[in-house]
Amino acid sequence: MPRVELKGIHRVTKKLATGAVRKYHYAYRGGPKFWSSESAFDVGSADYLAAFLEASKPHLLRAAPKPGQGGSTNAVIHRFRKSIHYLRLADRTRRDYDKFLDAFEAAFGEDPIKLFEEKEAVAEIRKWKEEWSHSPKQYDYATSVVTRLLNWARDEDVAISVHHHVNIARTYKSDRAEIIWLPEEIEALLDVANEREARVAIAASEGGLTPQDIGILKREHVQNTPNGRRLFFQRTKTGKAVSIPVTPALAELIDTTPNGQEYLIVSLEGRRLQPERASGIIRDLKARANALAEKKPECIRVRDELRLYDMRGTAATELLRAGCSLNEIAVTMGWGLRHAANIIEKYAAIVPEVADEVLAKLTAARKDRSPKPRKRPQ
Repeated sequence: MPRVELKGIHRVTKKLATGAVRKYHYAYRGGPKFWSSESAFDVGSADYLAAFLEASKPHLLRAAPKPGQGGSTNAVIHRFRKSIHYLRLADRTRRDYDKFLDAFEAAFGEDPIKLFEEKEAVAEIRKWKEEWSHSPKQYDYATSVVTRLLNWARDEDVAISVHHHVNIARTYKSDRAEIIWLPEEIEALLDVANEREARVAIAASEGGLTPQDIGILKREHVQNTPNGRRLFFQRTKTGKAVSIPVTPALAELIDTTPNGQEYLIVSLEGRRLQPERASGIIRDLKARANALAEKKPECIRVRDELRLYDMRGTAATELLRAGCSLNEIAVTMGWGLRHAANIIEKYAAIVPEVADEVLAKLTAARKDRSPKPRKRPQ
């Protein structure tokens, strides 16, 4: 009997992270897998032919897979980028996603999306993520992006029926709650800053603004209150409303914004301030302040580990020192109450005034409980 030539089969060979080589045969590009190198029957056998015919039935009933079902990995990524789940992301988040989506497409774009229904695909993804093994934070971000893509392909696009890239352990852990700027360190920055650089440092340290939020503020975000003014806006990252009291330093920043300037804080070139540049300005100021401290011992040296984001901790600590309630701190910082409680618990341990207040209350309590001296009989 002559050998039957099967056309349209899509063959994929993958080398696993363990070094083992696996082969997969799909009924057509983007179609279901009907054979792998671990199957109990050989290529070209009667069972192989039967499996191919069974897997090909849907394809024989229609000219091509329905849009949104199956297809290559790059086709699924293309559809994901048109979905509401991607388009609703903030601009910065989309840029971060694109970095990993582009890399994932370069590695797996020509492969059928059905490949990720196999458990072995988890090892393939892990091998791909080794490009970021030098950075646990980036490694975990890659994990999150791929998981979200595959979840969407399974639940929304119906390109796959299952995937196994779930419950992947994270490698990055960061707890910087105990790292806050001291007032003299912020002053050291302001001493070497020009006018636009100083506005970035003041916004971050006085308002507790994140790198993502500093550059979005406009005059429309300044509102009058019964006894002053506030900055009221939604955080870029979480969408939570934030109400920040306008301190004298923030008031000067607002009132000295040049007429015709759209944003309250801009880049050194006068354009809209991007998050990366805001953080870079603080790094540059820190470097200049420390260079000055090396020449003049009387100047303050700023600690190397400090960064712009740590100024949020400084602002939260100032609120705690001022006796603000948990709810007041949560609203001002744009935190949920539970998150605020966890953060403030850590800050409270490093605020020296808290220890003094506890001592004063303990001393007063003991004084009230102490027995009054009895008068001696005459």
